[in-house]
Amino acid sequence: MRRLLISLAVVGALLMIPGTAAAKRPSANCPETNSGYFVVDQDEWWGRTVAGFVAEGIDVYEPGTTTFTDAFDDFSAGAGFGDGQGLYDFIWGPQWAGIDKNHNWLVCMKERPHTPGNPAFFFNGVDDTAH
Repeated sequence: MRRLLISLAVVGALLMIPGTAAAKRPSANCPETNSGYFVVDQDEWWGRTVAGFVAEGIDVYEPGTTTFTDAFDDFSAGAGFGDGQGLYDFIWGPQWAGIDKNHNWLVCMKERPHTPGNPAFFFNGVDDTAH
């Protein structure tokens, strides 16, 4: 009887731990509002990334086109992505997949303070079911 009570207590305690199967998280829910996180889709993530590069003086696109600038190609090559297309592909592929754990095309983004060691194109990102 004592083993049964201990087993029931352990099961009950496990059910109260967030992240277990019994504590399924809701969809499209970022951490607390005062945390600074907000929901974005992949297009908005890229748009804010582009705006961050521009804020750092690196134009991403040639005016009126979707052709990457030499400056963005050079930056991307220097960062190890070969060229602008390589960095674009990384952001839209592996980076996004590493954040969007539930594959619903939504994540929570948080802008970081703009400092010399923290350029305007760096963001925090977590899946939209993170708490």
